[in-house]
Amino acid sequence: MVKRIILGLTGVKAGVFYLILLAILTVLGSTYIKQGATYTEYVKLYGDFWAKIIWKTWLNTIFHSWYYQLLIFMVAISVIIATVDRFPKIFMQAYGKVHKKLNEKDLKSRNKLEFLIPLPLKFALNNVIHLVHKLGFKQIEKVEENDKEIYLFAEKGKFSRWGMFITHIGIIVFLVGAFMGAQFGIRGQIEIPEGESADFFFKFREGSLQASNEVVKLPFTIRVNKFWLDYYNSDKFKGSVKSFNSEIEIWDKGKLVKKSVVQVNNPTDYGGYRIFQASYGKTGDIKYAKIIIIDYEKMLDLMKKINQVQSKIQKAKDNKEKEKLQKIMKNLEAQSVVLFSSAKRIEYFYGMPYIKVNGKKLKVISQTMNYKNPMLVNQDIFDPVIVVQVDLNGKKFNLPILANPNIAIPAFNKFGYEKGYKYLMMIEEYKPRYFSGLQITKMPGTYLIWLGTIIVVLGIMVAFYTVHRRLWIKIEKIDDKDSKVYIVVFSQKFLESFKATIKDRFEDLIERIKGA
Repeated sequence: MVKRIILGLTGVKAGVFYLILLAILTVLGSTYIKQGATYTEYVKLYGDFWAKIIWKTWLNTIFHSWYYQLLIFMVAISVIIATVDRFPKIFMQAYGKVHKKLNEKDLKSRNKLEFLIPLPLKFALNNVIHLVHKLGFKQIEKVEENDKEIYLFAEKGKFSRWGMFITHIGIIVFLVGAFMGAQFGIRGQIEIPEGESADFFFKFREGSLQASNEVVKLPFTIRVNKFWLDYYNSDKFKGSVKSFNSEIEIWDKGKLVKKSVVQVNNPTDYGGYRIFQASYGKTGDIKYAKIIIIDYEKMLDLMKKINQVQSKIQKAKDNKEKEKLQKIMKNLEAQSVVLFSSAKRIEYFYGMPYIKVNGKKLKVISQTMNYKNPMLVNQDIFDPVIVVQVDLNGKKFNLPILANPNIAIPAFNKFGYEKGYKYLMMIEEYKPRYFSGLQITKMPGTYLIWLGTIIVVLGIMVAFYTVHRRLWIKIEKIDDKDSKVYIVVFSQKFLESFKATIKDRFEDLIERIKGA
């Protein structure tokens, strides 16, 4: 009774049933039911009743549930038992003792073919052997020979019998890999700003791609050297992001061991971990800025002259005087262009402790891409500022460097010029600093899954593209001119088509002999 129950739970039919259940659960977890969400989210999505059902039946973490793991285990057991159960019978069919001499019972078989060949016995033998070789049988055994009869036996494709077992082994290896991945696999994410490093990541919540607060330590350090975006050039998608990329370095025990570019569909591997490009964003910092430095007093003097000339133009009484003033205005405007174009420019890069202005170091106190509302940075709305500390005649004060001239000039006038500093600084160009969101996985069963897949494919190829076949042949002397050939055919599959092929080949042989 117990044995029957065990066989019922682990038989082929039970294995198929387990596979169907696994498929249904996999579809539910992959497409229909959001995994790893909070109870509140399930209430919003499905209502209170279904939220309770999902929560109590572990449908919120299907792939980590006890019953999902049990189903994987039961499928593996079913495959193992089916393999062990069928192995002796199939092994004996392929490698067991087989009679090689065609007997009277064989001659009554439905798979018997017979042909009359217009050749003496010896010549008929040579032609039959040649034809059987062409059918793919490399070894042909002469079982018995006398003056009236010759018995032959040929066999090929024994290895095809292993196809099913190879496939079953592949399935078992695959399932072991899947089980290991589900039980011991780790997935998570870390956001690393450009130029910085991390030796940890935040583990995902069970069954989801949402990071938890659980920190997983890495046995190596990841450094993001550079992050950049690629854009489409076509008119239809111009300006849209095509791909995002990170140039990373992997440091192990203080040594650089790997350098690679990680893209969305191009991960990198190291130490059993796989690193994917998953997301990106702006840190809110200034990655790069070009700062223009202008002699503020020269600019004020020039602006004063321009304002005076503009006032005179408005009050001019005749065209001659007006034209003269306009020429002066054009000259002043040209001077302003020269003042700005010839002004000194310096560069700032994120992390620089100071900038050098006219031989003096100004300490960088802070910087941001949007001093008004940092939250707008990821909407590409920027109001950058770099705050530096000026040491002038023993007095220290903070000076903001801005990009918008309408704000930068009044701010400098108040915080710089009124305190005796005469060099106006404005941000002329700038680039935001990005962080790279890297997904990190360690799936100990991945290689077993790949190995199992390869073994399954090999098993299927062996099973479908090789065939176990046997031929029992009797060549009988009729007279000095004719011989009769009896062939009994065994083919593991495609029996009728194989018999038809043999028939066609022998009929062609007979026609050629008669034609000769």
